Amino acid sequence: MANDLNPKKVFARAIDPIHIGAGGYRLGLVDNTIVRDPATDVPKIPGSSIAGVTREYYTIYAMEKEYTSQDEAEKRKCAEDKAKKTFGDENKKGTLRFYDGQIILFPVSSQEGTVWITTKELMEYWFDEAKSEDSSNINIPQKVCDKAYYIVKENKDSSHSKQENKDSSYLNLGWLFLETEKVDSGCLKRLALRKEIDSWVGKIVIVSEKLFSHIVNDNLEIRTSVKIDPSTGTAEPGKLFTYEAISRGTVFGFEIGVDKDDKGVTGILNNVSPYFKFIGIGGMGTRGFGRLELFFDGKNDKASGDKSSPA
Repeated sequence: MANDLNPKKVFARAIDPIHIGAGGYRLGLVDNTIVRDPATDVPKIPGSSIAGVTREYYTIYAMEKEYTSQDEAEKRKCAEDKAKKTFGDENKKGTLRFYDGQIILFPVSSQEGTVWITTKELMEYWFDEAKSEDSSNINIPQKVCDKAYYIVKENKDSSHSKQENKDSSYLNLGWLFLETEKVDSGCLKRLALRKEIDSWVGKIVIVSEKLFSHIVNDNLEIRTSVKIDPSTGTAEPGKLFTYEAISRGTVFGFEIGVDKDDKGVTGILNNVSPYFKFIGIGGMGTRGFGRLELFFDGKNDKASGDKSSPA
């Protein structure tokens, strides 16, 4: 049984578009679709994908940093044996449980520039209640209707502290044109926005849950490619295909349940974080997709090679 039943929250920023394929083809606008949550239709990163990539990067880390044998096969076997102790195998359950990655903040182009949309429920789940005036505090509306609610950040050091809707009382989010409302400081609900997350996003706008899925799905990145015949170097007839991806700049959140203690998972995340940032997750990696920047409590920026200050 876990010593701490609360799973560890990990945040991730998409440096590139993210394509986690649903498998197969679907009749419609896009040939190669991405995985979605069946309840909300919002794209997600399955926990199995996160677990598999984390395990492989941990194995590579062990091969590169912990074993000195000149025999690559032997190093690989030793590293895989070490990974099995944490991630398990077909005979033994691992000590970590990876849950699906959710979209928390999604970038959308508007007449105000790029805004990051989210919902009241997502913000309340992923961010703690504000307890200090020193952090980047944000006010959350008590009730959300079919409007766009501008979030005002209360932090003197934040570059986005004066987030305001200056130009219009309406905001376009794709084909939607929503009346806006600024969330004032008189709201009872105040959350602490981590400075690392604050640095990843600009203007934050809260929309209702029923609009969130539509806005996200209507603003995904869609690309068209064609298969090239290597013998002629030209496009093969009838091989044009389209595929979709979650946009660059999207902020995800996923959780890791720990059976024993938190020290082990924090160390693993520090070890694999550089691989997520430079190799990434999902498909279409050779087409510039997949890189993720991670943030979590206990992140060691020296180990990850990040320039941002530690948490």
